[in-house]
Amino acid sequence: MLPDPNALLISLPFGNGLTSVNSPRYYWDNAARGNETFVILQWTLEGEGCFEFKGKSWPVRAGEAFVAIVPEASAYAFPKDAAEPWKFAWVNFYGSLGVSLWRQFREVFGPVVSLPNLSPASVMFLKLAELANAGALQDAHEASAASYAFLMEWTRQLTRPMMQLGDPVQGAVALCAARFREPLGIKELAAQTGLSREHFTRLFTARTGKSPARYLRDLRVNAARQMLRRQSAPLKEVALRCGFPSVRSLRMALNA
Repeated sequence: MLPDPNALLISLPFGNGLTSVNSPRYYWDNAARGNETFVILQWTLEGEGCFEFKGKSWPVRAGEAFVAIVPEASAYAFPKDAAEPWKFAWVNFYGSLGVSLWRQFREVFGPVVSLPNLSPASVMFLKLAELANAGALQDAHEASAASYAFLMEWTRQLTRPMMQLGDPVQGAVALCAARFREPLGIKELAAQTGLSREHFTRLFTARTGKSPARYLRDLRVNAARQMLRRQSAPLKEVALRCGFPSVRSLRMALNA
């Protein structure tokens, strides 16, 4: 009997980039959610949640995520004495490979793990959550590749303690790399760092040697040139897939 190729796949049918709860009635018992095995990864953006596992209770603060594997004797909830809403992003991972990998990850790093805002892994996670919510990861191979890439980036962060995970420039660079194909602008980049646009631009330019606008443009130009070398796609498609608003802007950037 041939091996099942689906055993190599990880699917992400559900996720959300922003959920907010503020009621003590928000409580999930992971032992009472059916027999299908899957992983829940929930990352706190603001406020605080609570994760219960192996007889212990952990706070899940901003910049932290819990890993739950259903079904199991664990639970997560909105704390009864919380003063502000719990805002979080979440993704569910399905498939035997995904469950096995996340189980090993949890054994190494624990059930509640640091995932700092604007770190490369957190940017990748938000992208996964948004794509899962939009139903854009229906291709199982694409979903598997994106899931594994995120897992490896997070593992790298956790095993390289010297990385400056809270650094706004590092976070902005990671955000540019993950989303340069989108209509991402300097205002949004600055807002993600919590800095004013002027302060962010000065800091980014001093650290990278390029303004944020130039940095984004160079990423888009490099992607467009690679695409043009690999395939004879129409310029309109190249512009669309590489973050340019029009063919004219693509041509101007290529000739600059």
